[in-house]
Amino acid sequence: MAPPPPAPAARDWAALPSDIVLDVFLRLGPHEVMLGAEQACKPWRHVALEEPMLWRRVGLDEDYTDKRWIRCPCSVKQQMLRVAVDRAKGQCEAFKGNCYDGYLPHLVRRAPILRSLNIQHYSDYENGKRLVKALKKLTLLEDLEIYFKYSIDYEDWDKSMLQSICKACPRLKKLVLMYASATELECDEDEFDKEPVDGPIPVMRNLHTLKLYECELSCKGLNAIIDGCPRLETLLIDGYFNKRKMDENLKLKCARVKNLTLDTMKKPP
Repeated sequence: MAPPPPAPAARDWAALPSDIVLDVFLRLGPHEVMLGAEQACKPWRHVALEEPMLWRRVGLDEDYTDKRWIRCPCSVKQQMLRVAVDRAKGQCEAFKGNCYDGYLPHLVRRAPILRSLNIQHYSDYENGKRLVKALKKLTLLEDLEIYFKYSIDYEDWDKSMLQSICKACPRLKKLVLMYASATELECDEDEFDKEPVDGPIPVMRNLHTLKLYECELSCKGLNAIIDGCPRLETLLIDGYFNKRKMDENLKLKCARVKNLTLDTMKKPP
């Protein structure tokens, strides 16, 4: 009887060429690298620390069903995202996370070529001014999504936030703004004024998608949006808009927008 074949030699994963390890890491995604792969051995950690290409998209590709990610405290998740931005060495092009504690100025300094930004942000007046100041420095930004969380001083919101952001980011192609709801502010609906959109906005020649949640849109504001965004293909207004006040000219302008959603929720008395 022939002897059994010898067991295959153990593979030395630490000896894999760096380009192969990099290819594997790119397939894993940032949080998989930080939570496991980079901790396997020193050569793998070296790739994780020294390859900015791994960290071009921070927070966007995370698997939020991963139990390890779910179990991480929020403070740890935030720290991981910030470490990832630092590892990108200025090459980060997309970021998704929160900017509650004044992190945005640091993010702008560390990721000056951002093209996509998706953040949660406290929405009082002073924070709004700092937000616009920071956005002006992101000259390549094309995709912006902001979820304005509640603020104790919600009555001090910047009532021209849409106009301010459009002026700060003239190259945007997609803009999504989600304002705090009455429920989040722990107030009655009849005490809560939605973000008003009533004045002119700067010309946004590249904007093709605009979505505004929890806002109050007037016909004047709708006119300004359509006139200022000649390439607009998708417009969604979730909040309050009185369609009965639209004249024929405005209806004709709206017909140019391929995907148009105007919420007709009743305005609180």
